[in-house]
Amino acid sequence: MLEIIGLRSGYNGVEVVRGVSLKLVRGEVLFVMGRNGAGKTTLLKTIVGHIHPIEGRIIIEGRDVTGWAPHKIALLLVGYVPQDRGVFARLTVEGNLRIAERLNDGIVEEAYRLFPELEILRERRGGELSGGEQQILAVARALASRPRLLVMDEPATGLMPPIIRRLADAIKKLSSQGTSAIIVEQNPALVFEVADRLALMENGKITAVIERDRLLENQSLLRNALGLTYSGK
Repeated sequence: MLEIIGLRSGYNGVEVVRGVSLKLVRGEVLFVMGRNGAGKTTLLKTIVGHIHPIEGRIIIEGRDVTGWAPHKIALLLVGYVPQDRGVFARLTVEGNLRIAERLNDGIVEEAYRLFPELEILRERRGGELSGGEQQILAVARALASRPRLLVMDEPATGLMPPIIRRLADAIKKLSSQGTSAIIVEQNPALVFEVADRLALMENGKITAVIERDRLLENQSLLRNALGLTYSGK
């Protein structure tokens, strides 16, 4: 579904992502974790076309999309939740969802099914929503579009535990239907619940990749790298 080969990218000539190579198969959920400044957000922005790579290749379902514009990559059914949420402040909640219907029909109804609280807010403008409400809208818009590839930058930020639970269930359901996902996240409950693999990123490079069945036994590595532990509750 997604192959990244020797990717290097950054800002204004400053290299942030340094030679990353990853492969994601159909239906797989890969989490990318690392401390602030590791290059995680830059990696995702490069995948979806918001940053032009310095070097390397990005291949989605066999197509070399390196250097493609974001709207062209989105048309390949790539759902993206950016770190800044990407909510249109002047549009209503429903208007924000309608924009995504150019990718798939039925997005509005599916978003309301996943997150009923959005239907109550349907006439509220994006700029009038709280941070948590904007996050729900951004996540719902991406999930409801039934993407083939899901790219999410810290989707659990600002969400209450019951909503994170629904987010986890929605990602797992999409995965079972063949959607692949690459997700930057620091919330251990979401990571340990959903991840098939976990890639640790440091100074722009992938330093370790851990399979799902070895996540718990590698908690010392996660604790040392991220200060992260998980009780399983």
